[in-house]
Amino acid sequence: MTPARLVALGLLLLCASRAGGAQRANELRIEAGTASVSQKGFEAEQAALLAVLWRRPSERWTFLTSANLTYAADSLAAAQGVAVVDLPWNFSERLRTEIGVAGASFSLRSAGRGGNGNMFARQHIVGPNRGSFFGLSSGRTSRDGVQSNSWSADVGVWQRIGMVYLSGGLTRFSSTDWPLLFASGAFTPANQEHFILLDKMITLQVRNGPHDFTLNYIARDGLGRTQANANTMSASSTLQITERFALLTAGGRQLADPLRGLPQADLFTISARVSFGSKPLPVMQRSVIAEAGVIAYAGGGGELVVRVLAAESMVVEIAGDFSDWQPLPMEREGAVWVARARLAPGKHRVAVRVNQGEWRAPRNLARVRDDYGGEAGLVVVP
Repeated sequence: MTPARLVALGLLLLCASRAGGAQRANELRIEAGTASVSQKGFEAEQAALLAVLWRRPSERWTFLTSANLTYAADSLAAAQGVAVVDLPWNFSERLRTEIGVAGASFSLRSAGRGGNGNMFARQHIVGPNRGSFFGLSSGRTSRDGVQSNSWSADVGVWQRIGMVYLSGGLTRFSSTDWPLLFASGAFTPANQEHFILLDKMITLQVRNGPHDFTLNYIARDGLGRTQANANTMSASSTLQITERFALLTAGGRQLADPLRGLPQADLFTISARVSFGSKPLPVMQRSVIAEAGVIAYAGGGGELVVRVLAAESMVVEIAGDFSDWQPLPMEREGAVWVARARLAPGKHRVAVRVNQGEWRAPRNLARVRDDYGGEAGLVVVP
């Protein structure tokens, strides 16, 4: 790795570490592991992985920044950094916007040395068990002194059925980075430096509390005279061993990404994730899913509705500052427990516990700590 790339990596890691130290980090993670990376025309290489992630939620937004390094011999290296702000809309809990920027410095053999910068925005429409999204992105890559530009637009939907999440989407890329396409075995005619790709994606994810398994399928078509048809499958999993330690694995083919300047490669990774700083938020009980919402009243205030997906045999309780932290009665409605409470305008805290366990925030609310090491969800009523 050249000195310039070491400096770029150092800046990314410095930004992440200073962000975590400037304020008390709500979530700080370090991941380290190994990877097998194989690119077209080259033998597989073993690479080392290192990543730092910091997430800071607040009452009305969430900020996330991360930096990661992939390094192996023979100039196979990449340093990447990203910063994202997640903004819920004030007048609707169903709308959420993500805005982010990212940068990378890489020396991947089959597509040349260089760097990349990109920005993106994505709008989410979220319901209790389903949602949709659409987004726009743009990127600029410098590779071996040659500049190229890329754009993308994506749209998709998702549906939750119990522990299973199923999503589908379309992404349309438009780019002038033809060396990247050529390195993956696809190409455009010699007189056409601009190419267009259409990716059709289907993702199946199974979540059991903090554990998950994800299977992802992508079918790529080249539009116009671009010849880039491909089909690929990848999988990943997370096994949460303790509240501070998890094992992660992933494998499959990464298709060329013109937006980020990354070439096609076959990857297999295994890594360990450790959480530092203040005590991590508790691992949610696997069989329980709690969500909360507010129905606003015309004259101010609103009705809090908390739904908990739990077995009928479980003892489910909710409480909050509005009830002086005394449990409220819950009713059984189908497969869920439901509780309702009238709230005055302002900020309120609510928490859920099952079978006399720890008090925990509903999963769709911003989480805050109480004075006893537990957590509660923050509700803002207009």
